[in-house]
Amino acid sequence: MSSLLPKRHLSKRGRLLAATAAAGLLITGVTGAAPVAAVAVAGTAVTASTGAAVAAVPGSGTGPTGQTLTVSATEGLAPKGATVTVTGSGYALDKGVYLAFCVVPETGKEPTPCLGGADTTGSSGSSYWISSNPPPYAVEMVKPFTQQADGKGGFELQLTVKAQDAEIDCTQVRCAVVTKADHTHITERAQDVIVPVTFGTGDGDGNEEPTPEVPEGTVRHALTRSFGTGPAAFAVDSASGSVHVSEARGLTTYDPETGEPAGDPLAGPGTATAATMAVDPDAGLLYVPRSNAVAVVNSRTGEAVGEPIAVPGNVGLMALDPAGKRLYVAVSNAKSVLVYDTESRQAVGAPVALPFAPYGLTVDPVHHIGYAVYVGGAVVNGTYTFANNLEAIDGETATLTSTVSIGTTALGSQGVAVDPTTRTAYVGNIAAGTVSVVDLAAGEVTGTIPVGGAPKFLAFDAETKTLYAGRLNSTAVAVVDMAGDAPEILDPIELPGSPSALALDGPRHTAYALADGKVHQIARQVSPKVTRAPEDTTVEAGTEVALTAAADATPAPVALWEVSPDDGQTWNVIADSAAPELTFTARAAHDGYRYRAVFSNVVGSVRTSAARLTVEAGSGNGGTDGGSTDGGGTDGGSTDGGSTDGGTDGGSTDGGADGGVDGGADGGSTDGGSTDGGTDGGATDGGSTDGGTDGGSTDGGSTTDGGTSTAGGSTAGGSATGGSSGSSTSGGTVGGSDTTGGVDTIGGTGGGLASTGSSVLPLAGTAALLILAGAAAVLVRRRRTSTAG
Repeated sequence: MSSLLPKRHLSKRGRLLAATAAAGLLITGVTGAAPVAAVAVAGTAVTASTGAAVAAVPGSGTGPTGQTLTVSATEGLAPKGATVTVTGSGYALDKGVYLAFCVVPETGKEPTPCLGGADTTGSSGSSYWISSNPPPYAVEMVKPFTQQADGKGGFELQLTVKAQDAEIDCTQVRCAVVTKADHTHITERAQDVIVPVTFGTGDGDGNEEPTPEVPEGTVRHALTRSFGTGPAAFAVDSASGSVHVSEARGLTTYDPETGEPAGDPLAGPGTATAATMAVDPDAGLLYVPRSNAVAVVNSRTGEAVGEPIAVPGNVGLMALDPAGKRLYVAVSNAKSVLVYDTESRQAVGAPVALPFAPYGLTVDPVHHIGYAVYVGGAVVNGTYTFANNLEAIDGETATLTSTVSIGTTALGSQGVAVDPTTRTAYVGNIAAGTVSVVDLAAGEVTGTIPVGGAPKFLAFDAETKTLYAGRLNSTAVAVVDMAGDAPEILDPIELPGSPSALALDGPRHTAYALADGKVHQIARQVSPKVTRAPEDTTVEAGTEVALTAAADATPAPVALWEVSPDDGQTWNVIADSAAPELTFTARAAHDGYRYRAVFSNVVGSVRTSAARLTVEAGSGNGGTDGGSTDGGGTDGGSTDGGSTDGGTDGGSTDGGADGGVDGGADGGSTDGGSTDGGTDGGATDGGSTDGGTDGGSTDGGSTTDGGTSTAGGSTAGGSATGGSSGSSTSGGTVGGSDTTGGVDTIGGTGGGLASTGSSVLPLAGTAALLILAGAAAVLVRRRRTSTAG
């Protein structure tokens, strides 16, 4: 590039135009290489070409000169975008490369096109230009190599890859993280190292896309599975989570995680016909009603344990207090409740008489009190009055201790559940479509919850403060959050039919409903709630960073990490980051990056606050962000046509003769011998010969100032053959028809990266205009110099 536009022959404006033109060509990615055919993903092996290496082991590839390219994650990446860590070693320090994500090429071809186009600044993270000897205009655009112990170049960068853009779909063609020679030696295939990458569908391990964002602690209930074959009754074992179901084939125990039977049905007494059941989870015993008795059955074997409990009639309702060793039984159509000692299996005192037969029965297992609810009507003083009452029965003595009136209108109080932690009862009123809230300590109704649909079957989760109400006139279970200052009615859970029973697994916060010939599992799901956010961290380059975050959720959340290189304007998922802790080696390029964790489950996602990473210079392998040295150089010892403009220019040596020979007669002077050479940034820039008969100068090598000047018709420059960076010819005839530049091809057979995200022709046209403008500036300068001579 510098051989085409020598700096001393350019005005300040000309230099700017030239640099802009070069950048324009980089962006357009104009290439003279043959088109690359798509490589099919399925059933196609990627073959290494001469000078290129395809990774033999997932995540790593080796180049023809010993380069190693390692990608932190290569399989099942998030299609919408993932950030991977790319590490390179063994690269020649004098050979610039591009790091990009491109289509895998055919044998011997350049890796192109590339997703995201050419990002010459590296600010987007979609590609990088890595060079320790860039052209002068690009000093601020490149990432320099880190010199390693073996004298080779290395790097570690975070690259953003995604499955498709406007032109390329990497689920249909094979794509890879690649390095390839930059535009200064683009035809050289020795820098090609290829590591293929595949994308998942969003559900791969460690690469799941976050679910939609929701507020922390958002509660949702879902019908997760159904099981059973015509069940008549069921009971939930809160110790194991198992569900025992009375079916025609016997007692079947189901695994709550799969909904499958845990074994063969057991033919225990009454297990095929039970209308209700109760379970002692710690003892592993089931209480199963049968004719005029309650059988005690081993829940694991189905065998009867001891003698049954004799009951004076058919059992309609049961409630078990395992810790209090009491069983409460309501006989069908009997206006009483019986209390039994589960150890002696004898009645405790006389039956507790009630004005009407109970419709609902439950127990407070903490205070060992049974509660029965009933509704009835009678004429009192000539007026028909309803009695909707909640009765408290002391389990120790089997005596009635209190009565709370729910109301004297046609409420239809038939269901009951208790919160023992707050001593609150909930009574379902089927006629009114409400649930009454009762303060048991005060013995009064404190509120009413309108749920509709004839609430009959109630269950209460004391830990989450959630009330479930199965309704006779609805196929949905009502859900009420009682944790706040006021009841909050949540979305109901739809069932395939109206429920006829409801039970709760408290430790797992899971409800079960009997409806439409199946037992249906209802899971309480909660979005993540962040309990720990990552903290701002300052480290030295080359040391390990460990960022930690935590969140609670039901079901347990999956953690992913996101990174922002632009102060939070854009975020990318870090591939292979599915863990609450993110660890990596800090590099200078990471300075200022922000990191946050995303916790997701089926309810939604919650993001932590972001932590800022500060990376300070250290003795470790931290790499550098560039930073050129603008030396003063020595501009002296000049001989007309042979002066040396040397020194250090931004870390590069711009040596050789920079001035040229002003010889010959006016109209035939030789404007040649110009060398913008030496070592440019430690590399040979181009190697082209800018001269010919007069000058023979070498851009990138030594300068021969001489030749023969012929006044009036001499040839200045003649022909020149460019080096590997292009075939730049600066020649023509000065004094006759003036041609400056001749054939000008920047980058030889092509520019840097083929841009697929923008139109090539308009940008290429713009670049061409800018180059012509720069060339014009050279021509004007030369004419002025010639005239002055």
